[in-house]
Amino acid sequence: MMIYYGLVFAQVFTFVAYAVVSAGAALLQERANNLPLWEGMNETTLAATQAVYNDVFQSTTYIIPYPDRPQYQFQYQWWIIEFEFFCFAITAGLTAFPAFIPRGRPVALTFLSSALVLVLDNVNALFFLLRNDTAKAVFQEHRIATAQAGLMMVGIANFMTIIFLGLYQPAPPSNKSDVTVKIDSHPA
Repeated sequence: MMIYYGLVFAQVFTFVAYAVVSAGAALLQERANNLPLWEGMNETTLAATQAVYNDVFQSTTYIIPYPDRPQYQFQYQWWIIEFEFFCFAITAGLTAFPAFIPRGRPVALTFLSSALVLVLDNVNALFFLLRNDTAKAVFQEHRIATAQAGLMMVGIANFMTIIFLGLYQPAPPSNKSDVTVKIDSHPA
């Protein structure tokens, strides 16, 4: 029963983690949508600045720079959040209806394990941005740190869900046979 409670806790923690990572991604997205980076630059300065910008974000591998359309820069991160939510829907459903865990566990663990890899790759990418002064100047450190905290929480939640869902075993069926009682209302 303690393993089931651990699974329930993992799902609640996952829900909170999604709220934090979504807030962090929204902060980054809002900054990207209103990026004043290119305003007032002549052609030479713009070309030099875009080269540095591209170099910084291409170095993360997982955040693709779009200097002309920065609103698309975090599309991969949003896709990961959506994929993680899909995994959460599966695991939360199994947690709410534990009788389905034996049949749904292989599907849930497969998706959750693949999602964990995506999260860990993005944790690494955001650590790079947190160590880069150019990235912090462009997107502001608190926005990057909020997204990073959310990603780390999602990673921990995924680990907990994988462990508790993997260990959970439903109660074995009772070996007692059904007992039928017949009451005769007309005794002889």
